Amino acid sequence: MTQTSRMAATILLLSALSGCQEPVRPIFETHDSPIVWPPAPDQPRLQYIGSLSGESSLNKPKPVTLKSLLAGPEPTIGFSTPTSVAARGDDIFVCDGQNQAVYHLNLVTRDFRAITHADGQQLGWPIDVTLADQHIAIADSKRAAVFVMTTGGADVRAIGKGMLKRPSAVGWSPQRREYWVLDTGAHACVIFGEDGAEKSRLGQRGESLGEFNYPAGLVCDDRIGTVIADSMNFRVQTIDAAGLARNMFGKKGDAAGDFSLPRDVATDSDGHIYVLDNQFENVQVFDREGRLLMAWGQEGRGPGEFYLPSGISIDARDRIWIADTYNRRVQVFQYLPEKAIAGNEEQQAK
Repeated sequence: MTQTSRMAATILLLSALSGCQEPVRPIFETHDSPIVWPPAPDQPRLQYIGSLSGESSLNKPKPVTLKSLLAGPEPTIGFSTPTSVAARGDDIFVCDGQNQAVYHLNLVTRDFRAITHADGQQLGWPIDVTLADQHIAIADSKRAAVFVMTTGGADVRAIGKGMLKRPSAVGWSPQRREYWVLDTGAHACVIFGEDGAEKSRLGQRGESLGEFNYPAGLVCDDRIGTVIADSMNFRVQTIDAAGLARNMFGKKGDAAGDFSLPRDVATDSDGHIYVLDNQFENVQVFDREGRLLMAWGQEGRGPGEFYLPSGISIDARDRIWIADTYNRRVQVFQYLPEKAIAGNEEQQAK
């Protein structure tokens, strides 16, 4: 066989294999019976959507090449220690400290890429990520700074270099144009302007209202204030726009509404406060005054089960994203507001 014939045969083979590719599979599996909380006969308020474990979760078809035929498909990247998630629309950002990266997944294009450097250096231990308008802000506990970047991974500015001990969380207030950074090493919350200049700081180590003991997670909600998981005080505190502590709830214990290690917090469209407990491996949902509404989760590997989870966030669609750290995955749930449920029932009755 001549070289031209061999080339033609190879092209024909690749064309044939390309035509035999499997259809694009959905990212999240469908379930015959929805997995919801609380279970029937109670009205469901939460539905399980699915999980992501890394690049392979996107189910993106790989092009058939001669190299892939001879050597097999290239390996994909999986999450190692996901600690935080931020989502806007179909763009998902996942912090992975062990892999020293923030992964950007797009659920429509199914693209997957890694942000591994900020301010000219390798990320040390990216522990938290939040969306700030068209930017992302990454709290790096090892490099003791917060890095603001475009969603494409280009540097915008570094915040807190030389001023922070061990940042563990970052939040963004669109209304006040401020970054709120939890400095666990200093038992404090530091507030920076949009330009990265420090504006104020609040808190010290202690047990009184407005004091902290290894705070670990926060969320800025301009309707409620900044909600902080005050981990080793086993409680949640709410701070107003002026930096004054207005409310706190929770205590160490094993009863409903108690905490073992509150690790992170989030709020939904109705202003409910979700508290992710790393040691109880569950999520408890409270109203703004701290009254317990519901809870779900336990240790395990199934849907709605966790293994030392570290981060929770809720996007504009009321999808709940949980970094299920030592299960090496991100679990996704959907909050079902009462008004949405009522709307569905009215539609079905017509």
